[in-house]
Amino acid sequence: MKLKVVVVGIEGEINLGFIVRLCRNFAVDELAIVKPSINPWSEEVRRFAANGVVFMDSGRVKVYESLDEALKDVALSACTSAVVDVDSGDMLRKAVNFEEFVNIAKNYNSIAVVFGRESTGLTRDEIAKCDLLVHIDANPEYPVLNLSHAVAIALYRLYKGLEKPSVLNQVEKVDEEMIRLIDRYIDELSGLVARDEWHRQMFSIMFKRFVRRVTLSKQEAGLLLTFIRRIARRLKLEPLESEHSSSS
Repeated sequence: MKLKVVVVGIEGEINLGFIVRLCRNFAVDELAIVKPSINPWSEEVRRFAANGVVFMDSGRVKVYESLDEALKDVALSACTSAVVDVDSGDMLRKAVNFEEFVNIAKNYNSIAVVFGRESTGLTRDEIAKCDLLVHIDANPEYPVLNLSHAVAIALYRLYKGLEKPSVLNQVEKVDEEMIRLIDRYIDELSGLVARDEWHRQMFSIMFKRFVRRVTLSKQEAGLLLTFIRRIARRLKLEPLESEHSSSS
């Protein structure tokens, strides 16, 4: 999927710098800037873009004279707004939440998310040019987000919803053989510490389920296995005192 971020009439160099950085963070294909009120190539923008200047210098930041031009050849476009209609019948302001938009976006090969000016947002005419109006859930008493914050939330939700790669995908996951070995030592430990068969079964079931509810890396599973193995060996050497023995 090709993802385009469109910002209309941006007024702040700091905000734009942050947005450039976000575009690199979340693998955006193009940042389209429509009629900016600032110089999008300024040193201030570059400073706040940090290592996002790589994105900026790659040719993926483009300036357009109109929203129509920026949205050309995009299959699905969504304007964002904090101002939405609830019950007045203003169809232009009828919005979907961002989770719903992500699910819709999965059916398209190219999408654009459009953000408005820091001071006034998007005009009604600009909203009318988009296929959907999207709202980012926030406190109804103050739903207006800073522009770069709104872009960050939107891109994060899209990145997660579209199942884009993460550094965590590179973690080597635990294999079934190691899990079974952990199970074996859980059974052994349960037998060593339980006072009767019922407790042994409950201990064993609980800890096996606990292990499966946690997403373990292979390294973490290895450390856990070493830990419980050493406990089992120590208990064999130093058996627990009977719970029924009288205190001295």
